[in-house]
Amino acid sequence: MIIRTLALFDRFKCAGSACKDTCCVRDKLVLDNKTYFEYQRVIARGDAFGRRMVASISERNGVASFRMRENGECPFLLRNGLCELQIRLGTDKVSETCRKYPTFSKEYGNYREIGCRFSCPEVLRLVLTHPEPFAVRERENDTEPVTFDNLNVELLEALYPVRDRFLKIAQDARNPLLVTITILLKLASEVEKAIERKAYGELATLIAPFEGDDPTGGTESEIGDPAIRDDLTARMLKLQSKLEYRKEENTVRLGKALRLHASETPEERLARERGFLAFMADRIYEYRKWLFYILHRDLLDAVRDGKFYARVRYAVITTLCLFELGSIEWKNRGNKFPPQRQEDFFRNYAREIDENEKNVAKFQKKLNGKAFALPRLLHAFAVQPGTAEAETVAPVEEN
Repeated sequence: MIIRTLALFDRFKCAGSACKDTCCVRDKLVLDNKTYFEYQRVIARGDAFGRRMVASISERNGVASFRMRENGECPFLLRNGLCELQIRLGTDKVSETCRKYPTFSKEYGNYREIGCRFSCPEVLRLVLTHPEPFAVRERENDTEPVTFDNLNVELLEALYPVRDRFLKIAQDARNPLLVTITILLKLASEVEKAIERKAYGELATLIAPFEGDDPTGGTESEIGDPAIRDDLTARMLKLQSKLEYRKEENTVRLGKALRLHASETPEERLARERGFLAFMADRIYEYRKWLFYILHRDLLDAVRDGKFYARVRYAVITTLCLFELGSIEWKNRGNKFPPQRQEDFFRNYAREIDENEKNVAKFQKKLNGKAFALPRLLHAFAVQPGTAEAETVAPVEEN
């Protein structure tokens, strides 16, 4: 099996009790069969800790899980932020979910992809303090079993170089961020059309123009429409405001963002975006990191359902949502937006929206509507040399 991991994770070390947003708070914590079997041994001892464990576990339809506290905390989370199970039983006696976090792993036939979640504060600290592009390491493990699970192997082999090219485009600082976004949307639409026709051989041809010196791959510019852009931005904010959140601060923040957006004239919104882009000139890579994160995690899943464009669209829209929220925060803070605040935004967005299945499903359903159709997205976020739209991105270069 070929195993591909992000090199960044080599630097990761859990912050433990110093973590400012513990992963031991969640809606549910399912126990895998191996861990549950180990806990049955503890329960069988009949001591006070075993009785506590009985009271902390519920079982429904053959699936065991912890009964989380009212505030969502694991029943074995100590006040000092450490795990009582690890202390009493050892680090190998916690659930598979806890052992693997913050990594995620996906298998595609002979490939295993391993990444790390942006809901982890320490992962985000590493991501946002290292401007260099993500690097993917590859190694082969002959001892791993190879299962294809009725996978379309021909499509998988064709998709791998396409996914890798999309990751390179996302991190290519030669293009302004909005240019990158329009390139990805256009190219993703063509890729999905080829997949629908089962013309897998065309995929290599589609990405070939981006292997040369032209960072745009010869992609023609669209004429931006500020009116469509304003409408889509308002829709993105409204869509987020209707999602479910654990933390009330999210609803409050989105309410303020909607009021600010509604109170601004188109010229004021354009000036805000231009000012924020100039302010973030040395940090615009942060948004490319988020874009890479979603694409790296999700794109290869198209091998199972063919929905390549929808995954790129989700990555793009969530990136733009974070950018807009950052821009509004920057203005509200008197043209200040420290890196620590960006960490909070990314982590909160990952935990409250991106890792919430109900929110993602609701988000994706709305994105399928006519308001977010490809032509509207291209006209909303495209830039054209010599126009006011181009001025908002032209001065921005990344280190």
